[in-house]
Amino acid sequence: MKLTYTSILVCALLLGARAYAAPTCPTGALATAKGQRLFLYFPTADDATYPEHGTAGVNTSPLRAFDVANLDSGIGTTAQLRDRIFDFVTDDYCEFSVKVETFTNMPPQTDPRWQIVGIGSDGSGIGLFGEAQAVDTGDADPQDFARVWSNAFGEEFGGAGGALNGANSTLERWATAIGHTVAHEAAHNYGAAHGHSAPRPASSEDEQNNHIMATGSTGLTGEMRAGRNRHFSDREYEILAHNLGLNIKTLTNWDFVNPNDTDANKLRLRLLASTATLTLGWFYNGSLSPWTNPTVTSLGTTRVFQGTTFNEFDLEFSVAKAWSGGANGVAPAGVKFHVGASFTESGTIIVFDAKLFNGATQLPLFPRLFSFDAGTADLGTGDFTVRMFNMAPDRGPLLLRRLELVRVPRMVHIDAMVSEARLVGHNGVPIQPHGRRVVMRERRVQASTTVSIGRLAEKRSVDIVYGERDCPPKSIGSRRASHDAPQRDTSFADTNRGELKYCHRGNALSLFPVTYTYLIATVVDPRAKYWDPARRQFVSGPLEQKVLHQIGGFMPDFNKNGVDDLIDIRRGRSKDSNKNGVPDEVERRWRHDRSGPQSR
Repeated sequence: MKLTYTSILVCALLLGARAYAAPTCPTGALATAKGQRLFLYFPTADDATYPEHGTAGVNTSPLRAFDVANLDSGIGTTAQLRDRIFDFVTDDYCEFSVKVETFTNMPPQTDPRWQIVGIGSDGSGIGLFGEAQAVDTGDADPQDFARVWSNAFGEEFGGAGGALNGANSTLERWATAIGHTVAHEAAHNYGAAHGHSAPRPASSEDEQNNHIMATGSTGLTGEMRAGRNRHFSDREYEILAHNLGLNIKTLTNWDFVNPNDTDANKLRLRLLASTATLTLGWFYNGSLSPWTNPTVTSLGTTRVFQGTTFNEFDLEFSVAKAWSGGANGVAPAGVKFHVGASFTESGTIIVFDAKLFNGATQLPLFPRLFSFDAGTADLGTGDFTVRMFNMAPDRGPLLLRRLELVRVPRMVHIDAMVSEARLVGHNGVPIQPHGRRVVMRERRVQASTTVSIGRLAEKRSVDIVYGERDCPPKSIGSRRASHDAPQRDTSFADTNRGELKYCHRGNALSLFPVTYTYLIATVVDPRAKYWDPARRQFVSGPLEQKVLHQIGGFMPDFNKNGVDDLIDIRRGRSKDSNKNGVPDEVERRWRHDRSGPQSR
C-alpha cells in the first residue's frame, strides 16, 4: 500500500486521539479565555441539592456520587476515570469557545454563561444514559444543567458478551462511552439536536453513528459507544460554532524558500496585531518543517500600517526537529520549507516581514511576504471582503497566480494545510467542503488587492427554522412537559431503548459566511534573487511560494444587540429594505457617519 502524506496524517491523528493520554487540544487553545464554562461535576458524595429536571421517570436529583467501584473497580481509580472522561470532553469541545473544567463539589454559578453536567455512577434502570434540560436552539439560555447516569452503560452492556464485559471492561472504553455522552448532553443545552447527527445531504461525510449526537435509534450500539472516538458531525459542529463561537480565529501556513547560499536554522516573522495579546493555538508540526514549538513574543511597540496602529510581535521558529528536507532544525540553502501557526484572538494579524538566521547572524536574503487581513464588511452593499497585501511594494509587484477559495464546515487541521493535501480535521476525519472555486488568476499586486468571500444576504450553510410540529405536547421543553411525562418515541434522546422527544424552537444557524473560509494563494516574485542548489549559484527570476490561510466565520451583529442580524430581520425586529443582509438602522447610521467599510 502506498502511504501518502494525507494517509500518514490521518493515521497519526486517529491514533493520537485514541491514545490513553492527555487531551490532544493544544495548550494555547486550552489556556485562552473562553465565552462559556462547561463544568463536569463528579460528586464524591450524593448531592441532594442538585436540580431536578428529570422527565423520564428517572430523577436527576439527588446526584449520586461518582465512584469507579460502582462500575468496575478493576479498571483503575476514580480519579483516573474522571480525568480520562475530562480528556474526551475537552477534545470534543476543543475548537469552540468553551472552557471544560472538572469539579468534585458543586461548581460556582457566578459567570454569565455556564453549564453543569452532573455525572453519577448510578444507573437509570430504563436504558437512559443522559438527559439535558432542553435543546436550547441558539443557546438562548445562558445557564443550564444536564445529568449523566454512568452505570446505565453497565446495566445495558455489562452482561455476558457485552461491550463492557470481561476483557472489554477497560478504563478507556468506560471513559469513551461516558465522555461522549457528557459531550452529547452538553451539546443539547448548546443547541444541538439528535437529527443534526445525520450526514450532510448529497455529501460523502462519514456515517451517522460516528457522530456525537447519534442515539440508539440511529443504530448506535454498545460497542460503538465504548469503542469509537466519536466526533461532532458537520451540522453539529456548524451549529455549535455559531452558538458558542470559535476558539481558533485564524490559521496561516507558508511555503518558503531559503534564498541564501547559507543554511538557516531560525526563522523570525514580525507580526502586526490589532489585539494587545497573541496566543498560539495550533502550529504546523508536519514533515515539511525543520522546526517545532514556535514562540510568540510581544515587543511592546506599535507600528502604523495602512493608516492603522498595530501592536508588534515576533513569531520565532528555531526549535529543531526531524524533517524531510535536510538536517534537524536546518533549512538548507535554496531549499523549500513549510511553517504555520494559529492564534486564538479575534482581529487582524498581518505578517509584516520575515528574517532568516544562521546562529545569531541575520542572513541577507529573505522571502517576500504576501499577507491577509481579517476581512471587513461594507455595510452599504453587504459585501464581506478580505484584503491581501504585498508587504514590500518598493521591491516591485508580486504576481497572484491563483487564489482558491474553499468553504469548509469545520477547521482544517493545520498539518493538512499544505499543497495537494486532503482536507482533514484535527481528529483525522476527512472534510468535504461546501464548495471550492478559483476566484482570482494572474493578478499583479503592487500594494494590495481585495476579494469578496461572501455577501451578508446569502443563505447560510445551516439555516433550520423550527415550527409547531417540532415541539409536540409532552416533549422535553414543551409547555406541557412539566405536567405530563414526555412521550416515548423511536427517534429522539440518548437511550438504548424507548426514547424521549425534545422540543425544538427558534432558528438554528451556522456562522457567516461559513464556519471557516480557506484561502490558498499561489504567489510569484517575478524578479527574485535566490540560490539554485542544482547550479550552485545565485539566479534571478520567478520564485513561487504559497500562503494558506483560514479565516473563522462570525455571527453578524452590527446593531450590537447580541442577536444574529439575520434573526432580527427575519423576526421583524429590524428591516432590510434593500435585501443586502444589513439592518436598515445600521446602514442608515453607517451612511450618515460616512465611516466606510467596517470591521466585523
